Amino acid sequence: MLNWMPMTRGWGGTRKGDSHARNEDAYVLLDHPVRTRGVADRGCVYAVSDGVSTVAEGHWASQLTISRLSQFFDAHTEPSETSMTAILSEIDWEIRGERSGRAACTVAVAWLQDNRLQVFQVGDSHVFLLRDGTARCLTELEGEGGKKLDHFLGMGPAVSEVVRVYEQEVQAGDALLLATDGVTNLVSEAEFETLWAKSLGDPAACTEAILAAVARQQGSDDATIVAALVL
Repeated sequence: MLNWMPMTRGWGGTRKGDSHARNEDAYVLLDHPVRTRGVADRGCVYAVSDGVSTVAEGHWASQLTISRLSQFFDAHTEPSETSMTAILSEIDWEIRGERSGRAACTVAVAWLQDNRLQVFQVGDSHVFLLRDGTARCLTELEGEGGKKLDHFLGMGPAVSEVVRVYEQEVQAGDALLLATDGVTNLVSEAEFETLWAKSLGDPAACTEAILAAVARQQGSDDATIVAALVL
């Protein structure tokens, strides 16, 4: 714990959609030992989750998903792609078992350890990498390859069949943006680039600027963004 050094500086924020009675989104920043069960050697995890509003308990599903991700830092869990996928599968089955078709959500997870980033995607929440002023989506976008991203935790095919995993090397000065579709439907990659530049590398300022951009367009969907600077 005394030897812990931060790998990233992160911030998150969320905005209730104008057409929603409550915010169905959730996010988590597992980037400090106080949030990672005292574990300091497994890197950090960021995630966003979008509760499906067309079912009764999307809010419950997204909150459950985000709360369960800290299990990645359990002492008995080996940190790996396999263990993260297993945790997502357990969440999927818990949602199915507890709510039986009445709850579902998307999730995008970024696990960063040393200079290695692994991204896990179920549904249409996304992860972007900003490097040297250029933003690039690391996850599959809606409609790529003729496929619709209609997969969820808690509904449809089992997560083991639909989770997408991506790997990317990162370097100091890179930034990560994790966003639900309430953001990506209204804010383009070019706007991400502009807002990050104007924020001067401050994740909190960038998060606030992106949510303000959504608000100016009177976004009807819940919008959630997590920004992290690699140190």
